Amino acid sequence: MLSIDDLSITQGGKQLWEDVSFTLSPGERLGISAPSGFGKTTLGRVIAQWQAPTSGRVLIDGVPPVNTGYCPIQLVPQHPELSFNPYRTTGDSLHDAWRPDAQWLDQMAVNPDWLKRRPGELSGGELARIALLRALDPRTRYLITDEVTAQLDAHIQAKIWQVLLTETERRPLGLIVFSHNKALLERVCSRIWVPSRKSKSQHGDGSSTPPTNKAISF
Repeated sequence: MLSIDDLSITQGGKQLWEDVSFTLSPGERLGISAPSGFGKTTLGRVIAQWQAPTSGRVLIDGVPPVNTGYCPIQLVPQHPELSFNPYRTTGDSLHDAWRPDAQWLDQMAVNPDWLKRRPGELSGGELARIALLRALDPRTRYLITDEVTAQLDAHIQAKIWQVLLTETERRPLGLIVFSHNKALLERVCSRIWVPSRKSKSQHGDGSSTPPTNKAISF
């Protein structure tokens, strides 16, 4: 169980989030829908341990994630190019985490030749797929995606989301999906939270949509 416990985030003198609390079970898919500039990216960074909160805790099974080794909470950011070393090939960065086989590359629509190139030689959509594949390391228990398929065409989006939904059930993998696309969230999420400007807090009472394992289409 992933627990977000009274999380508050202040950045640049501005309070982005206050007393955010919710839980995410393995296999559950939580969608968070809010406009640009709301602080979704920062919330994702804090949950994934990329930066510290102003106050509050992130817990896995009641214990804070360890500060060393592989983090079981992985974030794929909206701008995946920022998560790659520009001087190394994307394959080197991927293999720092794990070595997916050819079937995984095919499922994620990743051309093996892309792994021989540096990030600056690939498009945003190509990097997004490699970043997602890297984050699907078998040690990942909770995955956060931030508008991660927005740069992909409809056919590739559907393929990627089908893989993610399959993984949430197989492992099971907890999934947090940040997106402006409410229709997408309704297709892929078992629960949706729409925070308001007046109160950026959540206490587990987000609106729900029925879980689905049917084929995704766009």
